[in-house]
This record gives sequence, C-alpha cells and structure tokens, in this order.
Amino acid sequence: MRTGNVIPFPANPRTKGWVEFYRRLWAQRLDQLTDYIATLTETERETIMSDLKFEYPKDEPSMIVTRTFDAPRALVWKAFTDPVHVARWWGPKSFAPVSKIDKLELRPGGTWRYICQRTGGTQIIVFTGKYLEVKAPERLVNTFGVEGQFEGDEAFPETHTFEEHGGKTFYRSYSLVPSMEARDAIIATGMEKGGRESLEQLAALVAELQSEMAK
Repeated sequence: MRTGNVIPFPANPRTKGWVEFYRRLWAQRLDQLTDYIATLTETERETIMSDLKFEYPKDEPSMIVTRTFDAPRALVWKAFTDPVHVARWWGPKSFAPVSKIDKLELRPGGTWRYICQRTGGTQIIVFTGKYLEVKAPERLVNTFGVEGQFEGDEAFPETHTFEEHGGKTFYRSYSLVPSMEARDAIIATGMEKGGRESLEQLAALVAELQSEMAK
C-alpha cells in the first residue's frame, strides 16, 4: 500500500517517458539555479538567504526593520557604531561609500552627521541627528533627519536594539514618524531599497570582520 505523496503511475512506456522527461527538466533547472547562485556576489546571496523584513503598521505611523546577523552582538554593534566601519556600509549602492562622516559622537546628546554623494553624480545629501540613548551593545536611540528637508524638531526618533541568541544577533529598528502622510512620503523616496542595501552591506562587512578575527 502506498501512502503520502507517492503517485502510483501505471507502468507503461508512455508514463516512463514522462517521468524521465520531468526528471531531466528539474535536474536542468537545479543546475541552472546552482550556476546562477554562483554568479551572485556575497551580498546578493546574503540578501536572498536573509530574514530581512520591513513592516509598516496600519495603526501608527511607524516603520519596523528586522534582520538576523550570523555574528555575536558585540561585533555587530562595533560595525554599526564605529565610524571606520560605518563608512563602508551606510547608505544605498547608488551612493558612493559615505563621502564623509562629519560627526559621530556616540553619547547621549552627541551629534551624528553623514555627508553622502551619489556615485558618478554631484548631488549631495546630508543626513543628521542626535543620540538620545547609548547602551552598548544592546540599545541605541537617535533622531534621524535630512538637512534642508526635515531636521531639528522635525527629525524622528529611531530605536535600534541588538539581541544575541546562540551566537547570532537579532537586530530591530523602530522608527516613529509624525504622521501616516509623512511615512508614505519617506517610503516613496525609496527608503526601503536603500535600507535593504545598507543592511546587506553591513552583513557582508560583519562576515568579513568575523572571518578576519578567526585567522
């Protein structure tokens, strides 16, 4: 008696031909998938395999981003806050690596200010804010603004938390913007694409740092 998902095909030449056809078809598809994955960069492979999520709750104007990094929390925190490392991952691929970290005063009341320029272009965007809470390596709260667009009192708070479980780090970012309209406008700028690229670049950097430590 056959059980489960096994289908009792009749044993005739025509059926055997179809079985062989699909076997070869799927073998070819899997080979093509393997070849495709081999052509991807480490960051692109990480993107496909990661658990990165962006959420936009319907009951409040917030944005939630989560991702698991395959590295200890202390290392992820260092990559997230050390200006030398931040310059290598912060910002979407359409920007050159952060043109200049003008300020990164990692303390309550300290200021951060990153000057970014699009790759091959002249457009400069300055991101800035203040640190409200710094509790290494668990929690970081800062404001986020863009000079000339929304800054000062218009900048919104971001809360970043880092939880370690079994040698891996669960990262969560919670941003609360002034209104649903403001959130929609931020999303429309391509925020998710830029955030996704930034975090995958961070993941690649963390993997590189971890590999160097293992040598």
